[in-house]
Amino acid sequence: METLQREFEELLDSQRFEPRELDYSVLERHIPQLTLLSQVANSGITVFDMYARRHVFASYNFSELFHYNLEGIASEDSAYFTGRIHPDDWRVLHRNGIACLRYLLENKDLAPDVKLIDEYRVDAGGRYVRVIEQFQVLEFDRSGNIWLSLSMLDVSPNQGTEDGVRSQLFHYRTGEVCPFPMTENPHLSGREREILRLIGRGKLSKEIADQLAISVHTVNTHRQRILEKLNADNSMEAVRYASARGLLG
Repeated sequence: METLQREFEELLDSQRFEPRELDYSVLERHIPQLTLLSQVANSGITVFDMYARRHVFASYNFSELFHYNLEGIASEDSAYFTGRIHPDDWRVLHRNGIACLRYLLENKDLAPDVKLIDEYRVDAGGRYVRVIEQFQVLEFDRSGNIWLSLSMLDVSPNQGTEDGVRSQLFHYRTGEVCPFPMTENPHLSGREREILRLIGRGKLSKEIADQLAISVHTVNTHRQRILEKLNADNSMEAVRYASARGLLG
């Protein structure tokens, strides 16, 4: 936990905020709208301040929806939310959040148009329930730093269907689910890179098998391993991700 927290703090340190330029009246204007949204959508809503490194808003319905203690949220802040996450989920969840933040800091042109969507388990009144949490940038500062981030927490419809964490980066203007960013480039074997390049050229498994003189089963096995390594939902997502990371050279 301490190692991941240090990594998160280092990412926050990479942004250079000028406190005099932070206009908190912007946050005050958001609060009535966020309060209403939490009531209408029945979602737990928070706003995290990347400069102050704390939550500067939490909707009052966390108590009703998830049996969270509002005094605990006020006093413990992020530690309270982390403490409610299933112990088998929090490390993966934290690691994914760090990877996503690093990716957005390196690709700030994408930051206004994407959401990080996490599905995981939290303790809601003595029993674990699956939840879906959506993160997006709420405000940048005048220098273009990611300043305020918005979170919406909802009970997932997938109760009891699967365990563990699922994270996706969703481009909500195009509807595209992006391959999830990773902290380090995964290693692809020479054969995997070769097959992925052919997939990018529109080749089918049978055509790839004929060209490489291997079986279709072998091609499909390689394809599955590529998806797993790149955490992609389909082959074209894998091609785009690998190309962007320079993995096909």
